[in-house]
Amino acid sequence: MTPIFLSIAGSDSSAGAGLQADLKTGFALGCYPLTAVTCVVSEVPGHVADIAPLPPKIVASQIRECLRTFPVAAVKTGMLYSTEILRAAVDELPQHIPVVVDPVMIATAGDPLMLASTLQAYESDLFPRAALITPNLDELAALCRHDETPDTVDELASAAVELSRAYGCAILAKGGHLAGDTCTDLLVLPDGSVTPFSHARTIGISTHGTGCTLSSAITAFLAKGAALPEAVESALAYTSRAIASSHRWEHDLFALNHGS
Repeated sequence: MTPIFLSIAGSDSSAGAGLQADLKTGFALGCYPLTAVTCVVSEVPGHVADIAPLPPKIVASQIRECLRTFPVAAVKTGMLYSTEILRAAVDELPQHIPVVVDPVMIATAGDPLMLASTLQAYESDLFPRAALITPNLDELAALCRHDETPDTVDELASAAVELSRAYGCAILAKGGHLAGDTCTDLLVLPDGSVTPFSHARTIGISTHGTGCTLSSAITAFLAKGAALPEAVESALAYTSRAIASSHRWEHDLFALNHGS
C-alpha cells in the first residue's frame, strides 16, 4: 500500500515552497501526500506580496476529514501563521502519529510568515506533540531566546540540545547558512545524543523552499516506516540532490528539482 502523509501548511503561488513543495516531494519519494491549506501566499522567490489566512474551522475540517478517511502514517506542519490556526490544527492531531514541525517564521527574503503572538502557541501547544522540530539558524535563535544566531557547529549543537531538553523531542538543527564549504546539520535526540550530517555545499544556487522540502521528505520517509535517524539522513540526501539539480531561469531565478 502506498504510504500516506498529511502536510498542514500554506500554499505558495510560485510552487517552490509550502504545500506545492510538499506534494512534489511526497510523490517523488513514493508517497501519497494529503494537504490541509492554512494560508494562501502570493509569493515568488525573494518576495512575499500577500498572505490570506484561512478560517481556523476550515483548517480543522481539512485535517479532520483527511485523518478520518485515509490511513495517515505521518504529519508535517509548515506555515501555521496565527495562534488560532495553530490551535485548530493541534486539536485535530492524534497522539499515535509522528508529527514533524517545520517552524515556519520568516521567508528566505526576510518577510514574516507568522504573527508574533504565534510563537507562544508553538511552544505551549505544538512542540510538546512533535516527534521532530526542524529549525534553521534564525528560528533556532528565536526559539532559544538568543540574541544572535549560531556561528559555529558547536554553537549550533548547544542551541539544539537546549531546545531538545526544553520540549523532550528530537531537533534537526539546519546549519546550511553557517560559513564554510561544508554544510553540517545536527540531529539531536531526546537522550542528548548528537549526530552530524555533512555534505559539500552547492555553490552559486539561491534556493527557495529548501526547508519545506526537507521536512516533507523526512515525513515521507517516516510514513514509509523508517526510523527517525534514517529518515533524516535519507531526506538530507534527497534535498541535496534537489538543490544541486535546481531549475534555473533568467535573472538568477532558481527552483528545486524535486524529481531528482
